[in-house]
Amino acid sequence: MSEPAYLPDVNVLVALSDPSHVHHRTADNWRLRIGNARFLLCLITEGRFVRLMANPSIGGLSMSDAILLLQEIAAIPNCENLPLEHSWLELIQPLIPRLHGYRQVTDALLLGLAIHNGAVLVTLDRSIQALAGEAYAANLLTLA
Repeated sequence: MSEPAYLPDVNVLVALSDPSHVHHRTADNWRLRIGNARFLLCLITEGRFVRLMANPSIGGLSMSDAILLLQEIAAIPNCENLPLEHSWLELIQPLIPRLHGYRQVTDALLLGLAIHNGAVLVTLDRSIQALAGEAYAANLLTLA
């Protein structure tokens, strides 16, 4: 069996990066538990992370500081970039029966990307469990 790979959602990345975040300890404990397992980023989580961290109401960082913080995360030795090699339609195909609302669009993409790559999407959002269903529960880890 190959080494596990984890794709943290943007909410986990924000929690890891902000010691005052309500879920920082939870996210940090998860990060310590996975040790040297593959820690995946993709262009969706990277872009959303910078957007949130540069938002004055959320991260409050300057754009350059938000990008620098992402660069620090990407420099973690076991961090890898997961390229998007398939269309949204291809990646969400197994999830279509449980895709019911516009707020699930990005969640479906990230979960589909994890499924397609044999990885685990890590999130603080419990609503994604319904999208994964029993069939893809192994590809989802909800921390909160």
